[in-house]
This record gives sequence, structure tokens and C-alpha cells, in this order.
Amino acid sequence: MPRLLLFAGMLVVCNSFATVADVKEKPITSDDRAHWAFRPLARPELPDFAGAKDIKNPIDRWIRAKLVEAGLKPSLRASRSVLIRRLSFDLIGLPPTPEEVTVFENDKRPDAYERLVDRLLKSPHYGERWAQHWLDLARYADTDGFEFDQARPNAWRYRDWVVKALNDDMPYNRFVTQQIAGDESTPDDPSGFVATGFNRCYPDMVDLNDQALRRQNALNDITDTTGLVFLGLTIGCARCHDHKFEPISQADYYRLQAFFTPARFRDDFSIATSAERAEFERKRDAWQKLLMAAQSRVMSIEEPVRAKLAAIPTGATDDIIVALQKSPDVRTSREIGLIYDAQRKDKRISDRQFAQSLDGKSNEARLAALRDVDQLRKNAPASPPQATGIDEPASPPALTFLLKRGDFYQKGQQVEPGVPRVLLVNDDAAKLAIAARPSSSGRRLALANWLTSSTNPLTSRVMVNRVWQRHFGRGLVAMTSDFGTQTDEPSHPELLDWLSAEFIAQGWSLKTLHRLIVTSETYRQSSVPNSKAADIDPTNELLWRQNRQRLDGEAIRDSLLAVSGQLNLAIGGPCVFPELPDELKKLSNKGETWPVSKRVEDRNRRSLYVFTRRNLRYPFFEVFDRPDTNASCPQRPVSTIAPQALTLLNSTLSRQAAKALAEQLNREPVQENRIARAYQLTLARAPSHEETELANEFLKHAPLEDFCLALLNINEFIYID
Repeated sequence: MPRLLLFAGMLVVCNSFATVADVKEKPITSDDRAHWAFRPLARPELPDFAGAKDIKNPIDRWIRAKLVEAGLKPSLRASRSVLIRRLSFDLIGLPPTPEEVTVFENDKRPDAYERLVDRLLKSPHYGERWAQHWLDLARYADTDGFEFDQARPNAWRYRDWVVKALNDDMPYNRFVTQQIAGDESTPDDPSGFVATGFNRCYPDMVDLNDQALRRQNALNDITDTTGLVFLGLTIGCARCHDHKFEPISQADYYRLQAFFTPARFRDDFSIATSAERAEFERKRDAWQKLLMAAQSRVMSIEEPVRAKLAAIPTGATDDIIVALQKSPDVRTSREIGLIYDAQRKDKRISDRQFAQSLDGKSNEARLAALRDVDQLRKNAPASPPQATGIDEPASPPALTFLLKRGDFYQKGQQVEPGVPRVLLVNDDAAKLAIAARPSSSGRRLALANWLTSSTNPLTSRVMVNRVWQRHFGRGLVAMTSDFGTQTDEPSHPELLDWLSAEFIAQGWSLKTLHRLIVTSETYRQSSVPNSKAADIDPTNELLWRQNRQRLDGEAIRDSLLAVSGQLNLAIGGPCVFPELPDELKKLSNKGETWPVSKRVEDRNRRSLYVFTRRNLRYPFFEVFDRPDTNASCPQRPVSTIAPQALTLLNSTLSRQAAKALAEQLNREPVQENRIARAYQLTLARAPSHEETELANEFLKHAPLEDFCLALLNINEFIYID
């Protein structure tokens, strides 16, 4: 049958493509679709039990119902100092200041806690904290990886887009759409293209001999990551053969990949406004005139000497010879530049010969003009901003083939775009309605629309579970990127579905979801253990208390800088390079691997802005379980190893923080006040009487800096109660 194609604004019939044969696949059964995660999303009724109607937050009703059934009671509410520290780290990734703690503890209004939540959600640092979680999923890095690990100079623009989108509370359905198909959904908005940088975060072997294979590797990574991040499914397991455990066929995999096959990978997309382009052109033209004048002065002064000793530069091309034959006043800027550069490379005439052949005044003018050229080239106007992402060429989309055993060189049957059949009411629905446009196939926009549609049972469930996991240390579904048949069922399946439906009903607002979770009594519980409850529910699956969580490496570093008064809270922009340990500096060739930022203020930016090099992870982050950026990371491992204690005790970062903290505390004239202030800054609470006595005794034998270092090394500093 002929295919209808939209090309250059015209609907055309194309008979050149072969008919797509039906791929033989194992049928999807009703039992396959009956898996809890694949069933359509429905909003369950709230549970009813004695006292249920007195519970204000619906989350607490679901949690309390399970506790009642198990014969358990919730823990008491945590203290205000614990709550503000917990909330601050959860929502903005920074410790509260002593002044913020005092204000909250003394706020007697009944909605004081809710006001604190709202203030933190409005903070611009909220987007920074939650962007880090998303970038883990997106396998974000600022380099390619593999042998050369080349820098990606514009990758940070995607990182900043994520921060802004989260701060603006962009509805999650749009957040997904923009990253999958921002160039198609908002073609006139450059930020839409920046958002597609999500698809370009894969590790890339740029020097691969077969560039077609390099492209296929990228498409595989994009397909795998799309399945993991948005659907919570291990789609990638079906690349080489039908999935061994899930009802996902190899054809399902390549049908999903077909949405991305037409993509054009770009690193040069201009995101400059018309005003920025006009300003650049104005500056460039003025700079070009000055450069031409300086180069012409050099050439004019040198001309008599060169005509006598070496009129034509060595290695002169035809373009250079033609330019030399022209009168100097009719040469173009390009021709002047060609001649100038060729003459600089010609070493047959030395500076000494010019000095001997020219009078003193002429030679001084020549040297001054040479310096002017060098200075002008160093100060060339910066090019308009560019971004990395994907769009599509205005041409028929490339074909997608099922690859036998996943081998790029063994193409099987052709497949058309489609979504995993198990997520639909029947196999025929796998083929989405795709509206092509003159500038794109419309495939990715069709995929994004399906991902965020009411017929997709997974997108909202997966994201709600991710947010829950960040607030409680464990998701309602333990495997946050695997909702397949091999994963244990949710601990509270009805709560997961209720929250997922509520998430959609509230306009896919992440901030509304956060507020609902953190204002629950379940979230506000103390994390103090209870031996009787632990006997019944040792893993706290039923949430009879809050879970204690260790801070990640980024939050620990930010805390060290924050409590010592060194943290630079500037938001956005290119990456920064903190100092490396001396032993790692030897790996760098003249600072190319890790060019330490010149300004101390830049080195003390938030950890989100630290350059992420795939082959040289910042050591402080690595020791505290920074994930490998070669693949999507849904949940970081939490290890307890000796290098963590050694790093906190001996690293330059920790010792500089202790020194700066001691300098702050020395402003207090009374030692008791210094001790109290140290506890308030580092732990967001006052010291106990016993702690004060121990501190006084310690300070009889050690300097204040050592006392500060000790506080930065206790468990309470790196754990959230």
C-alpha cells in the first residue's frame, strides 16, 4: 500500500517504501494486562474505620488503616527543630539557619508548619534540589564519557531548564512533553528545544569508526531511558530478544524506538533572541573592522621587507595568492585574515630581521599593531548562546527495523511507531494517531501525548512513587524504575492509585503533591525506633515511624559550605570546578581535565553546578555514593565505608569549613555562646547540658577549629531524623 507523507507542507503519496510486514509476536493475554501496574488507573474510595473521619489528610487515612489492621500505632510527631531540618533538606537541600529555626519554634499560629512548607516550596532553591533527583534519572553529565570524555559546553542549559521548570511548577505532563518533544510542541520557543536535551544525556563514543552505529547506540539509550524514567519499565531488556519476564516483545522495543528514529542530534541550535542576535552582529562588525585595521597596519609596515626577502608565504594556497595580487584597499576581511595568518606562520623572516630592516619608529609601530591583533582576537565577541538537543529535518522519517539479536548490522522486519501493547486495551491501539508537520514527523509529540494521557496507567503512578520515595526513603513500590511483574506489589496499592489520580486531578502539580505528602502526620512522625512495633514490622513498610535518611554527597558538601558561611547561592549558569585533591591533579594535562575555577566564590557554588565529568567524578561525591552517569539512576545506594569518615575528617573541604565556622564563632565573646551557636548552625538545635559540659572540657585542650571539625563529623550532621 502507498504511504502518505507530509513533506515541505505538501501531502504526498509515496510508493517507494516496502509494505511493513506483520511481526510475529507472542499475544498479550488478559492475565498479562491484569498486573496491578498495567491496569487502568482508578480513584479508590478512602478507607473507613473507627476515627477515620477525624483524620484530615487523606494520606493518613490510608496509612492508619494499615496500621490498625496490623495492631500498630503511629509514632509521636517530631519536634519542631527536627521538622524544619527535615523539611529544609527534603525541599531545598540546605540546612535551616538558626534564625529560621527560632522563628519557626516561636510561631504559635496553628498553620505555622503549613506556612513553612509554602515558604520552602516557593524558594528558588527548591528547583535546584529536585533538579538533582531528576538529573540522576536523566543520566546527566557534562562530558561524553568513553576514552576521550570530551566536554559538552552547552549541557548545563538543560540542567538550568529543569531547575526553572520545577521552580515554576510546570505541570508534570508538560514537563514530560517538553523533554520528549519540546521542538514539536512549542516550535517557536527555544526553551522547548533546550528541554529535549534530556534525550542527549547519553554517553557517546564520538570517535566510533561507524557513525551510523554510533547513532544507533544513542537511539538505544534514548529508548531504554524513556522506558525506565517515564514508564518505570525495563524496556531495554527487549532490545535483543523478547523480554524474559515481562509481556514486552522485541518488536515493542523497536516500535517505541521508531518515535525517535527521525531525530536529528544537534549541538548548535541557536537560542538567542532577535535582540541578542542583532547585538552580536553589531559587536562582531565593529570588532571585525578594528581587527582588519590592525592586521592591515602590520602588513603595510612589513610589506617592503617581505617583498625583498619573501614575497609569498611558504605553503600559500591559491586563495592566499589571489588575495596577495589584489590591492590592499579592496581585500575582504577574510582575505586579510588569510594573508596575515600565513605570514605569521612563515618563519623565514625573523623579528630580528624586521628590526634591522625597519627604522626604530616603524618597528615600534609594527610591534604595537601585532599586540593589538593579539588583544583583539582574545576579546572577540562571544557567539550567541547555543543549545544541545534534538529536532527533525524537513524530510521523510528514516525507517526503523527490528534488529536481530540487537545487532545493528542484522536488520529484520520494518516496524512502525507504537507503544508497548500490554499497556493498551488491545494490540491495535498500539499504533498512535500521529499528526505530521512540515518541519517534523510529529512522532515524538504523539508519544508524549500518550505518555501523559488518561489511557496510560503508568506515568502518574511512577512519578508519584518517585516523590514518595524521596520523602520517606522508600517508595510505595520499592523498585522505583521497575513496575514490572517481577517487582513486589506496592505496600499500599490503594494509596498509590489514589495519589496518582489526585496528582492528575490537581493539574499534575508537583508542588501540590509535595505539600500533600509533607503536611501529612505520617511524614511528620518521629523517627525514634519502637521495639514492639519493630517486632511486627521490622522494615517499617507500614510507616509506623518516619525513616532516618543519610544526606547525599551534594547535600553534605552544600551543608559544609552553608554552616561555615562560605556557600555561594547564585543560581544557574555554566559549571564550576572546585579544587581537586593533589593526587588527582596529576591526571590533568595543564588543567584541561579539571580547570579549577579561579574565583573562590565560584568554587563555593552549590553542588548542582559542579562539573560532572563521567571519567573523573568529583571525589567527595564519589565517596558518598554519587551514581554512575552512564545509566539512569532511580535511587542512589547508601553505603557505610571507611573512606566516608576519612573524607569528612581529613578532606580540604571539611577542614576549610571547620576553619571558616570557627572564625564565625569567634565573634561571640562568651565560650558558652560559641558552643550554643555551633550546635545551632550545624545541627539546627541547642546543645544539651551534657553536650555543653563536654564541649567546654574539649576546648580546654583543643582549638575551636578542632571542635567545629568534630561537630561536622558526627552522624547527626549527615543524617536527617
